[in-house]
Amino acid sequence: MTSALPAKAAAFCREMAADELADLARRHGAEDLYGRAVAVLRAGHLTPELESDLDVLDALAERELSEGFYPAHVLAYQPLPGEQASTGAQRWACPTGQCAGRGRVRPGQGADPPVCAARQTPLVPRPLDA
Repeated sequence: MTSALPAKAAAFCREMAADELADLARRHGAEDLYGRAVAVLRAGHLTPELESDLDVLDALAERELSEGFYPAHVLAYQPLPGEQASTGAQRWACPTGQCAGRGRVRPGQGADPPVCAARQTPLVPRPLDA
């Protein structure tokens, strides 16, 4: 599956928070690759080299766990012709625009945002259709 780099970075950030991918990389001698990806994300850069590293780590997860970490779907909204352009729905987004964020903002969740595992900063609510 191919995916845009921000979506790949968002998926990797979710895996960083769980530590399972770090353990997997350590067990398979890919700790330096994992560390390089973490460092690039923490520095705030999305590079072609980062995408290559993330693809290798995803393939490792796919082989070992029979499931990669890239998202199977993309949150998107396009109104029907003649309908209102905005749904009012929001998604959690990276404040720097570095990754694709993490899921939908649920009612009452705004006071306790998820935290970006790479940069240790709270994600911000943004319109789903933006």
